[in-house]
Amino acid sequence: MKKIYLLLFCFVGVLFIGSCKKESLPNQIRSFYMGVTPWPPDFTTKGYNLAYNFINDNCDMVSHHFDDGVPWEEAYNDLPMPQQLTDDLSRRIQKTNSSKKVLLSVAALKISRKERTGYYGKSPNATYVNNWSGKHFNDTSVVTAYVKFITYLANQLGADYINFGVESNLGSWAAEEFGEYKQFLSMVYPRLKATFPNIPCFVSFMVSPDNRFLVNAKELEPYTDWITISAYPYSSFGSPVYGSSSPALIPDAFFQSYVDINSAKPFAVAETGYIAEDLNVTALNKEGTLQWQKDYVNYLFDFCQKNNAKFIIWFCAYDYDAALNTFYALGYTEELVLLWKDTGLIDEKMVQRPACQVWKQWYKLQVQ
Repeated sequence: MKKIYLLLFCFVGVLFIGSCKKESLPNQIRSFYMGVTPWPPDFTTKGYNLAYNFINDNCDMVSHHFDDGVPWEEAYNDLPMPQQLTDDLSRRIQKTNSSKKVLLSVAALKISRKERTGYYGKSPNATYVNNWSGKHFNDTSVVTAYVKFITYLANQLGADYINFGVESNLGSWAAEEFGEYKQFLSMVYPRLKATFPNIPCFVSFMVSPDNRFLVNAKELEPYTDWITISAYPYSSFGSPVYGSSSPALIPDAFFQSYVDINSAKPFAVAETGYIAEDLNVTALNKEGTLQWQKDYVNYLFDFCQKNNAKFIIWFCAYDYDAALNTFYALGYTEELVLLWKDTGLIDEKMVQRPACQVWKQWYKLQVQ
């Protein structure tokens, strides 16, 4: 009888120890740098300080992401850049520890990802806007202005990596328009490589179950040093109406199909995130939980470790509920901004989520 009790005790003990074990980690080494953008929980001094403190304390690198237009005239004619831009750059430089690696990401496309981006600034010069409004992507002046703008930003920020085509592979491009954009990238790429021969220059690809995205990504492969992805899988799988966002729904080949576009080229995650709360926008209602966000972080890190990823960028360190008030005060009504509101590793009450603890565990590991 004592033997039976002893065996039962040992069995229960093993179960208890197994249930309390830490997240599985590699042998003290990770292949990738870890970073976020400085997107703040609110557009205040306190908000920016929180964002940069997270970068300086919990990241190897920072992603400086520019998705709000190009000062086309200023860049093309070497004119002084808008004050709004120079102030923004000053803050980024001053608040980021100089030891951090720098990813510069610039979108040539509007948020729709199938039109040339607009003019930079809240109140740009109307004459400048008119000068550039009708130009096509394959206009050589557009190429020149864009290359000059990226060169300016890269030099100002000391970029270690350049993403010169954020989310370039939308599946619903019209063939002629995609052809123009492809030609644009084919002209931008060699000029950037000539200027920055020792810096990886690449475009990022949206990961989607729609095969047209993958087809377009393959078309752009010749114009990228690395294969880098933009991934928000919670929006892609399960029912769009009250659907689960469990990472268990992500197919095995979802990320791998993009890595395999050219397995000889280095791989990285240019931006990603995952909801930890329910998402409710027009035509998309998703259940989000703390556990599923944590599960995704574990899934992502394991995948990247197995594929020797160069870096992972989590887009928002913090939920930005408070920042929405600023958007609304400015008359911003686009629902799209809600898609990422609850993807922070830290919530709107400044409480660290379980995913944040996983992040910090991996950050302690030595980079290979």
